[in-house]
Amino acid sequence: MVIEEADLDDISDAEYVPRQRNLGKVQHRKFTGYDQRLPMVIYGFREETVHGTSVDGTPHSLIVFRWVLQQRAIRRRFKSATIRAVFQTKHPKSSGKGIDPYYDPNVLAVAPNGTYSMLATPVAVSHSRAVEGGVDAGIEYLKGTAKVTYELTQAVESVDQIIINGAERTEYSDRDADDMGDPDRSNVAEWQLFENEAVKSGLPTFFRTAVLLERRKGDDSQFTCTFTIRAKVDDVTDAKTRLKRFVGLVPRDDPIIFSPAVQEVGQLKKHKDKLEEVDLLDLCKFVMFKSGLRSDEGEKEMGDKVDDDK
Repeated sequence: MVIEEADLDDISDAEYVPRQRNLGKVQHRKFTGYDQRLPMVIYGFREETVHGTSVDGTPHSLIVFRWVLQQRAIRRRFKSATIRAVFQTKHPKSSGKGIDPYYDPNVLAVAPNGTYSMLATPVAVSHSRAVEGGVDAGIEYLKGTAKVTYELTQAVESVDQIIINGAERTEYSDRDADDMGDPDRSNVAEWQLFENEAVKSGLPTFFRTAVLLERRKGDDSQFTCTFTIRAKVDDVTDAKTRLKRFVGLVPRDDPIIFSPAVQEVGQLKKHKDKLEEVDLLDLCKFVMFKSGLRSDEGEKEMGDKVDDDK
């Protein structure tokens, strides 16, 4: 794989803001980016969904998302991106007022999960520290000691790389947390990507992420997934959109509406009775660039895992 990043501007931070409507469709696929005409666009596509169970019969849902980061103008790049997905039930409270967070799907697992790296490059780093040496004047009535400062410099080699983080976490108000009733349940899946700053690499242009949800036993209610995407790009890419968002003219993306009653045809359907046994990481793929339309030789896939404890 060859990555050419010559003469890229050292650009300052800005934000890419998504917006996409679902038009009331259940499990729509194109959920962000497809209505954008900006120089930098993040496309989000729901690739596959399987509603089924674990081996013990607990309801589960497995969802695979596909992401494409498209550069539509020269000398532009994504520097970082945070993708946050919040899952929420549509099951009403017994009082009929509002939804019941007790039935929110539990984010059981996400992939990638933990910290991964790709496109590592060596970087020379110098560390300096000051050391003081004392020189006694040798005269008894001179109480002071002359100080001479030396600077020690140590040259070491570090590594910069693209960093990919993934995790599930809990994001509830105090009231909803009480209604949810279990501190070990999570309602958010989140991924973060950071470029290799040393070579101004930008981010992977194509990748997949996956989420495994656990639903309450006996609950077949619809639920939603609402995405928030924030990406640091360049000054001019999203200036107009940011201005519109500031004055309230840019709507947020509509959530994806999921229904356990909908069964799609796909490669993962064969696992619908044992969804917890699917290796989610096998469903993920991260690619920088492809060198040709008819070859996979230029693909750079997700690299070594950095932190196995997460």
